[in-house]
Amino acid sequence: MNKMIQKVIDCALNEVGYLEKASDKDLYLKTANSGYNNYTKYGKEMHAIYPKTMDYPAYWCDALIDWLFVKAYGVEMAQKLLGGRFDDYTVESANLYKKNNSWYDAPCVPELGDQVFFKNTKRINHTGLVVKVSNNRIYTVEGNTSDGVGVIPNGGGVFMKSYSIYDAKIAG
Repeated sequence: MNKMIQKVIDCALNEVGYLEKASDKDLYLKTANSGYNNYTKYGKEMHAIYPKTMDYPAYWCDALIDWLFVKAYGVEMAQKLLGGRFDDYTVESANLYKKNNSWYDAPCVPELGDQVFFKNTKRINHTGLVVKVSNNRIYTVEGNTSDGVGVIPNGGGVFMKSYSIYDAKIAG
């Protein structure tokens, strides 16, 4: 596996267990000041880098992915890999891939380090990072989710999840 892809996966795995905060306090401690007000180190740092489309506090599953790419690749390369800029709105983030011809409709077999997008009955509503692919399953690290089964787009922490590559909630 490419060392840079392994770096983003390692960054993601290191964040598992992080809980969003009730306020802008203790952002760099994994579990202190936990709450459901969308305060995270990911949102705060990404807002500082790209305030135009990275809101803070805000839903943060996509901010986590952008943050992971920045940590692994640096700001300039992360922007390039993510479609040219950062965006914490999952619909727009997916559109960046589509505009750059790097979107693959599900069902497909993603590669390690890919960003995967999930949908509800209306639109794309959640995202994660693929950290393992095995036996027609993908394993992801996702932010703003819970440790429950399935797609949980506003759950308050960073957790590992797994899905069949044929799961109807996977958009691409």
